[in-house]
Amino acid sequence: MYQTDNSTAATHNLSRAERDKDQAKRGYNEEYLQLLAHYGIKAQTTHVRSPNENGDIESANGSLKRAVKQHLLLRGSRDFKSLEAYEAFLYAIMDKRNAGRRVKLEEELAVMKPLTVAPWQAMREVQVRVGNNGILRVNKNGYTVPSGLKGKRVKVRVYEWQIEVWYANQCVETLPRLTGIGAYQINYRHVIDSLLRKPGGFRNYRYRDHLFPRAVFRQAWETLDQRLPPRKADMIYLRILKLAAQGLETDVAEALKRLLASGNVWNDSTVTKRVQPPQNAVPELMEQEVNLSVYDQLLSQEAYHVSA
Repeated sequence: MYQTDNSTAATHNLSRAERDKDQAKRGYNEEYLQLLAHYGIKAQTTHVRSPNENGDIESANGSLKRAVKQHLLLRGSRDFKSLEAYEAFLYAIMDKRNAGRRVKLEEELAVMKPLTVAPWQAMREVQVRVGNNGILRVNKNGYTVPSGLKGKRVKVRVYEWQIEVWYANQCVETLPRLTGIGAYQINYRHVIDSLLRKPGGFRNYRYRDHLFPRAVFRQAWETLDQRLPPRKADMIYLRILKLAAQGLETDVAEALKRLLASGNVWNDSTVTKRVQPPQNAVPELMEQEVNLSVYDQLLSQEAYHVSA
């Protein structure tokens, strides 16, 4: 028997009607039940608003949260370079807290029986059809994929922190997995060609905020919007975004930063010249005649050496 509180891991996918049922009649998430069934465990939850029923766990959970908060205050920042750095930070805290429990843990491990089943799979596969807008939805979150996959049915491998999109037995995209519900990850590189074909849709695009990969891109569009008609401003900005998609985003961002600081009038052609300066002309080479008689001389010398 495994007892937990009414956490999102156990019940968050239930409908509102199911969640409002009496505790004894409520169900569980299908994936949660599959996990427990794999290890031969039955599910059980505490009563609603009764954390005392899992007193030891609730207390340890609260003290761990306080410890993490204290270490973040001592660190002076909540920003981490990567997920791996954040995980290392948490593991260091937990190792320190568990140091005094190792003796008791070893006593428990000594009498525990080994598992007789294989570990639970690290990922699961789902079949998803990509929408005509180039967005596929996994776990109620949306991700853009290359435009060539529009309307296609793809296989998605869902891992803890990432998802892989497979089509025709090839992995075509690896994306960070979104958490929560209703989140979207819009990659401008996936949608820029569609927007260039229909630039009028940019201004009212539902996910327009995702098309400003850096603050300077938004500043550039706002500057264009102030001095040009809407359609022309949008078209110029989309061409700049296309330039970033084709090359290095950092180079385009730096060019925009300098142009905005200069106060001069500029457009997508100006940015292109700064990012892709004109190449020097290829020097013309003089044509040289090939004298095949030289090879005849080599052959005659080889014949002389052989006869000698």
